[in-house]
Amino acid sequence: MGLEQPRSAPYHPPVPEVRGSFSSDPSSVPAARHLVTRALADWSCDDASWAAAQIVAELAANCALHARTGFEVRLVQSRDALRLEVTDGSRVRVQPRQYGAQATTGRGLRLVERLSQDWGVEMAATGKTVWVLLHPGEVLADDEDEGEAAAGLDALLASLDDGGDVRLLACAA
Repeated sequence: MGLEQPRSAPYHPPVPEVRGSFSSDPSSVPAARHLVTRALADWSCDDASWAAAQIVAELAANCALHARTGFEVRLVQSRDALRLEVTDGSRVRVQPRQYGAQATTGRGLRLVERLSQDWGVEMAATGKTVWVLLHPGEVLADDEDEGEAAAGLDALLASLDDGGDVRLLACAA
């Protein structure tokens, strides 16, 4: 006479996640960047570290300069992707803007778009969250050869120049 074994729920290990809260001061940007790069090093996701560091620096700087609120950074690692979120207390939507070729601002979200596989904005009653998806191995990584890394960065920056009629996304002031 066989006894039926109770079924157990499949085991789902905890998803690695890191969070940090920062003030609206521009000096918080390097701390946010350090939070992300340290977590990725701890998770052995070195191939996504360079791109994630550039992205979080841009989004954190936008919080300090445009939203002018404190912000939270959240990084979650799933099986095949990293989700980076930056949440601020401003309800001002990210919106398209036009900048001339000589403008010294306005290319940051375009950089985010180029370095990520996907990104978007979720609005809430208390502010907004800009989220970014990175798939390690598919991102522009910091090569060990500085010459190759510099050439890759130069190519990326050159791709952002649309020759004068640049449509970019930026926070409304």
